[in-house]
Amino acid sequence: MKNIIVGLGMVLSLFLWSPQVGFCSETYTVTADQLQTLEVNLNQLQANNEQLKNLLNQSSQDLMIASEQSDSLNSQINQLNSQLQESQNQIETLKQQLVVLKQQTATAQQSLQTANEELKSASASFKAYATQQEKIESQLRTQKNLWQIIAGVAVGYAVSK
Repeated sequence: MKNIIVGLGMVLSLFLWSPQVGFCSETYTVTADQLQTLEVNLNQLQANNEQLKNLLNQSSQDLMIASEQSDSLNSQINQLNSQLQESQNQIETLKQQLVVLKQQTATAQQSLQTANEELKSASASFKAYATQQEKIESQLRTQKNLWQIIAGVAVGYAVSK
């Protein structure tokens, strides 16, 4: 096939570069079989050329589609990277908030423990106060009763005299 193409090219170049009028040159005659072979080869080359053009166009279209898809994927990658960065920032913020909340929880637990201890102390003081008040009330009742007896005896003595 390559030899035929080279031969065809040589024959065509002879026709195109042949000397014009004024030079002596040989005449070359092409037989009908040779002409038919040249035409077949030319038709085959044209068909091959059209097929290659079609393949080139298809490849170009495929390349354009792939380029668009690549751009779309790159855009999605950039968007996902942005979302990832935002998520990482939120995680970092939440970690900092967690540390603060742990400190606040520890402080609150300590405050709660102190309040419970003070509540126990206040409860004990209140119980001691209540006990002391009961004693005082008991003593006052006893004194009142004693004075009532003394007054009753004194009134009874005064009535009898």
